[in-house]
Amino acid sequence: MALRTWTLATAIGTTMLAVGCTQDASSDASTAGGGASGSSFAGARDNGGSTSTPQAGARDDGGASGSSFAGARDDGGASGFAGATDDGTVPPLLSCLGVLQCAGACPDESADACVEACLEQTSKSSQPVTVALVQCIADNQCADASCIQGKCESQLSECVADDASAAAQGEPPSGQTPSGSVPSALVGLWSQVGLTSGTSYEFSADGTTIQVYSNETNYGCDLKTQLSSSGVTTVTGDSLIYHRVEGSIVMTTCGTIKSKPMDPSDIAYRYSLGSYDDGRAKLSLYLVNEDGTLSSPIELHR
Repeated sequence: MALRTWTLATAIGTTMLAVGCTQDASSDASTAGGGASGSSFAGARDNGGSTSTPQAGARDDGGASGSSFAGARDDGGASGFAGATDDGTVPPLLSCLGVLQCAGACPDESADACVEACLEQTSKSSQPVTVALVQCIADNQCADASCIQGKCESQLSECVADDASAAAQGEPPSGQTPSGSVPSALVGLWSQVGLTSGTSYEFSADGTTIQVYSNETNYGCDLKTQLSSSGVTTVTGDSLIYHRVEGSIVMTTCGTIKSKPMDPSDIAYRYSLGSYDDGRAKLSLYLVNEDGTLSSPIELHR
């Protein structure tokens, strides 16, 4: 991203302290409210109850937001798949919201360089929206959250919409939805819960699938994307395709809530099963990119 990158990095970097304080306060309040990793979130079941809808205030295991699986990381354990994170996969490119989350995690001592690196990771489709938001911050010399919300609310709204677009990834279906089927080892609820994001897939033996996703940040105001969808999954070898049949996205920007339906879509992954160091089962999902490369995995547990 060549457009005045150093200026944009400086502009976004100058707001880190003020916005970071807001995020820390929100995180503390959420932690006090019991929003730890074991809480009901991103489709996780609580005491055997039904699948829940996405909830705000989830805990983050670390890592910057990327694509539709924000904050995912590899917590260890056997992968069993040749395309592991350090073996040919590529970091997922960032949505506009992902850039803000990435920048928010930058250390004070190297904020400018770190924020610049976050900007360089922006996906091509997200670059115009991201540049517009950060340019607005720079043009208005915003150094606190109230300035960002007051001067750049429309750009913040576009940033959330951009994340929603990234979350609703996939290719248009090539035909009728196929009959689903998954191996018995995949049946059940798999989830990943983070401080600012979470995702889950719940697979039934006949391939029926429920997907839930949530992503949020507090950059200038509360920005949130929540997605829920259903469809069927087919598995051939280490290839897993989620055929989304229907779903909806809810976008929150500074208290304004908008929702829209999602179109049917096919989302292709490579997958592997393994285990974490503590013995929990681990499902690694590697998104297949348009150029055929694999993104570094999101690690789910059950």
